[in-house]
Amino acid sequence: MRIFTFLTFVLLLIHQSFSLSRPQCHSCEQTSCNCSGQNLTTVPAAPSKLITQLDLSCNELRTIMKDDFAAFASLRSLIMNNNSIQKIHEQAFVPLTNLEKLDLSFNKLEMLSAGWFENLVSLQHLNLLGNKYKMLGQGNLFQPLKKLKTLYFGGPELQSVRKSDFSGLSGLEEVVFDGKNLKDYKRGSLREVGPVKYVTLGLNGPFKENQVLAETILSDVVHPNTTLTFTDTRFTKDTYMSPFRAAYHGGTTSVIFKNVVMTISAFLAFMNWMSDSRLSMVTLEDSKLVLRLSGGMSFPSSMGHLEAIVVKNVDVPAFYLFPALIGDESLLPVLRRVTVQKCKVYLLPCESAATLTRLEYLDFSDNLITDMALSNIMCNGDSDFRLLQTINISRNYLHSINSQLFTKLNELKNIDMSGNIFHKMPDICYWPPSLHFLNLSSTRLTKVTTCLPVSLRVLDLSDNDLTVFNIELPSLTDLYICGNKISHLPDGGLYPSVVFVSIQNNNLHTISSKSLNDYNSLTSLEAGANTFVCSCDFIAFMTTGWTNHRVTIGDEFKSYICESPDSTRGKSALDARLSVFECHTALAFSLLCSGILLVFLLVAGLCHKFSVLWYMKMTWAWLRAKRKPKLKKGELEYDAFVSYSDMDSGWVETYLVPELEQAEPPLQLCLHKRDFVPGGWILDNIMDAIEKSHRTLFVLSQHFIRSEWCKYELDYTHFRLFDQNDDTVVLILLEPIDKDTIPKKFCKLRRVMNSRTYLEWPDDDGQIPRFWHSLRTAIKRPETDHKDHLEFDNTDV
Repeated sequence: MRIFTFLTFVLLLIHQSFSLSRPQCHSCEQTSCNCSGQNLTTVPAAPSKLITQLDLSCNELRTIMKDDFAAFASLRSLIMNNNSIQKIHEQAFVPLTNLEKLDLSFNKLEMLSAGWFENLVSLQHLNLLGNKYKMLGQGNLFQPLKKLKTLYFGGPELQSVRKSDFSGLSGLEEVVFDGKNLKDYKRGSLREVGPVKYVTLGLNGPFKENQVLAETILSDVVHPNTTLTFTDTRFTKDTYMSPFRAAYHGGTTSVIFKNVVMTISAFLAFMNWMSDSRLSMVTLEDSKLVLRLSGGMSFPSSMGHLEAIVVKNVDVPAFYLFPALIGDESLLPVLRRVTVQKCKVYLLPCESAATLTRLEYLDFSDNLITDMALSNIMCNGDSDFRLLQTINISRNYLHSINSQLFTKLNELKNIDMSGNIFHKMPDICYWPPSLHFLNLSSTRLTKVTTCLPVSLRVLDLSDNDLTVFNIELPSLTDLYICGNKISHLPDGGLYPSVVFVSIQNNNLHTISSKSLNDYNSLTSLEAGANTFVCSCDFIAFMTTGWTNHRVTIGDEFKSYICESPDSTRGKSALDARLSVFECHTALAFSLLCSGILLVFLLVAGLCHKFSVLWYMKMTWAWLRAKRKPKLKKGELEYDAFVSYSDMDSGWVETYLVPELEQAEPPLQLCLHKRDFVPGGWILDNIMDAIEKSHRTLFVLSQHFIRSEWCKYELDYTHFRLFDQNDDTVVLILLEPIDKDTIPKKFCKLRRVMNSRTYLEWPDDDGQIPRFWHSLRTAIKRPETDHKDHLEFDNTDV
């Protein structure tokens, strides 16, 4: 048991080291890996068991080993084309039971093995083109592939096809058979798979060297419901077309020639072989048409079932002779659909166009048609296209919109004139009333006019230079105006029936519910890739507005990118975020103002509580006083400045002034009623009076405490004490005052009151003389100061 466990552990280590040695694919997503063109020489390691698509094309793979896909059990698509694969292990694809598509084309496989496909029970698409095998295995190669729908096989080395090669295939819908060098084909081989809807044959060698072989192959695949495509073949001689008698007898209805070289004679030979057949459509695409005739032009006698001729991207060296292709007057009257794209057609004579009496669809896009040539094709408006419903003349050399060429076409519904150079349109046009679709995209129009028919249901004006679009079109249902310079949604009231609007890649700044409400029938809008101003309203509409509106967005939300403001530039409208101030400016401004007012009130309250205003006033007063020259004691004018309330003026004028100014020697008092300069600023008068007085006498009472002007005098005196630290204050209490009623900010005055004896007006009349004596003593200046003052006054006189 221990030995078995040890061996298992060793095998796991070997398997893990082998897996780690595998290269890694550099482009893997959750369920797919694109390893194309990474110079891989071996199959890379599986990054996940959930990988369903693996692309190993264009690498250097040579050998597919047994366990290369052991970790890819979930694969549904395996692409290995354009490598150098020479050998595939018999059981390499055993784990791929879910595989639906396998592409092994353009490798170097010399042998095909039935063992590869035994477990591919889900395979639907198989491509084996372009390898070196000469035959399709040993027989019954595709027997297990019961669900196969498309089979591409063959190549330059394929020599033989046997009857048993396609055994078991019964549900094929498409076959591509490259037998350009095929030598042997057993009749009935492809008939085993039953009618196939699409068959592509590359039989250049058989058509050229062995027409019997080519006819045998055709006889096995032709069917009325089968579209035959012939590719990579040179039809340069009439005799090469004889195998098409099998198509005639098989009831073929649709033939496509793609990437071929064909002469006019060969084409006419093909048409003659198919004369009186059930052929309804002939296509010549991505080919070269040589205008070389062998003898005269022989047109088919009858093509009564032919309805459509399609000629796309055909190189015509002598293109100026191209009208010879449609010169068969017996052929043209039966055609219903004619497509001639990118073939340098410059003219269709009116005589030839007049024979297309049953024409319903005409496509002359990507050619050299001018205004004059179009007039010729339409016979100057008198064409006999009575049944014409669609005309495509896009990407030509038209310079004017001539609606009169189409006026008489009563069945005309669709006109495509895109890709021409109009610049402008007439003010008035005459369109047929049946016209429903008009394409004028990429025509360099700068303005639209009432030339647009009111009968339109679909209008395409994309990729022009329009700045506005405001033409009333009551029947319009689909409007394409992307790629212009329009800055506003068109007025919805002009288009009551419109259900779809494409206005991508313009200068559109915003979309709102209000602008969409004008569209009564609109259900889908495409407006990405515009220069959106991501306002709050626009962002709100993009995130929630669609859910409350009947209109749905038709393109991707990530294409709605903000152009402004700068904070949102380059962001999706769904991811952009704006501040509250940007979204609610009025409310935010109101809140801001309220906040500022609240802060202001808070600051004012704090200033009031902490007497900030007082300190500022006193600072200003102090600064002003500092700038004045300080008076010397001999220059003082007054012995005392008396600060008192007007309510106490009776006591001051009756008792204080007579007692001090009539004393011996008399004292000079400064009273605001008498000595302040009339018209001067009250604060300046207070400051000057205090500065010019030897003492400041405060007559304190309850009236004083409540007086505003006394407060200023008290303020400045306090500031002076604080600044000069002198002793100039004399306090008289007319009535008992609680010291707590003095404001706390006058800390020094409070300290003075605490440290000095008050002069209190006595209640006892016997104490009054003593009161006046003490007051005169407190106010009286020293004798020297008084003499200096008298000398100063005499000098001044």
